[in-house]
Amino acid sequence: MKKLILFSGLLFLLFGCNSADKSESQSEIQLSITNTIKTLPLPIGVGHFNHAFQSVEDQYLLFFDYKSFQVLIYSKADGSLIKTIQLEQEGPNGIGKFVAGFFAKSLDEIYLTAGTNTLFKIDGNGKILQKIQMDTGDLEKDGVSLFSNIFTIANDGIYFAAFPLVFEWTSLSPEELTKIPNLLKFDSLAGSFTPVSYFPEEFVGNNLNKAIFPILSLGPDQEPVINLNFRNLYQVKNGEVQAHSAAHSEFPEEPTTSSMSNMFEDMNEIMKMINNVDIYTDLFYLPEQELLVRVAKFEDIPESTADATFLASQWGLVFLDTDYKKVGEITLEPNQYNGQYIFGTNEGIWISTDHPENPELSEDFMRFQLIEVNR
Repeated sequence: MKKLILFSGLLFLLFGCNSADKSESQSEIQLSITNTIKTLPLPIGVGHFNHAFQSVEDQYLLFFDYKSFQVLIYSKADGSLIKTIQLEQEGPNGIGKFVAGFFAKSLDEIYLTAGTNTLFKIDGNGKILQKIQMDTGDLEKDGVSLFSNIFTIANDGIYFAAFPLVFEWTSLSPEELTKIPNLLKFDSLAGSFTPVSYFPEEFVGNNLNKAIFPILSLGPDQEPVINLNFRNLYQVKNGEVQAHSAAHSEFPEEPTTSSMSNMFEDMNEIMKMINNVDIYTDLFYLPEQELLVRVAKFEDIPESTADATFLASQWGLVFLDTDYKKVGEITLEPNQYNGQYIFGTNEGIWISTDHPENPELSEDFMRFQLIEVNR
């Protein structure tokens, strides 16, 4: 709910099979990449990349296409397109021209953040049910920036990612960063924010020349999970933050840092550190398999920063059980997958094969391949 590809824009707004065999021997679960394919038809004008994506109610897949301003609703079972919701930009149900974040609690309860810190709740027809203007004045006084595009609806409320209110975070000391929250709980009735979690010392270290953005997901009990580019995940349980080791064995133990003394001296270096080094991206909970899947994107730097369809060539997956114990991992064949779109069914785990270099890419449909799980 939660995409790294949006970070580049936010910076400006702020001011293989062989690999599978290798990983199986290290796993408590056995992972088999099959030849089974599921396709989802694409409406005219909708592409494969850069959508918000979510599995909802264990039956549906939702994609929000930022370009066409549509919510696409698919059946998990057969991949059929059930419905599209065309959002309005103007009028009584208009949400403006810029949507930042997307989260669906159900097919008839969808949340969007848009404009300047505005939270919308809409129904399954795009009708606005609630509009909340979030006052961030007190946060700003404390040097905290609300990441309104990264939010989730947990079992006990609405949570937003937070960040220091500076463009050049290397201007802070590590000690200063550990005093800044990375997770806020929003009280929609009072219109106030409460800090829940702060940047952990073990992640901050003594070098801030790295990506420090928090990503949010939901765990098995619908609790918030903070997913930093670090070996650990941070689960919020009963108001306490618990760290869980969730590293891919081919990734470094510590976050990748820039070789420059200050990466903010070069915009290309900033973008590389945010998007193109070894970095953990999404976290998906798949209730059908009782597994969490953490996505690892291997370093891959585009030839041109203007390439909007660039996608990293290689992805890895880390598998955790419902107690956040690592039970397996896999490294996928290069140029064959898109780790941004993953969902589960009783059959196994489905991962997108829509990569720009994959010869099976079709403009007519999205394509998913089945990974079977054996315990």
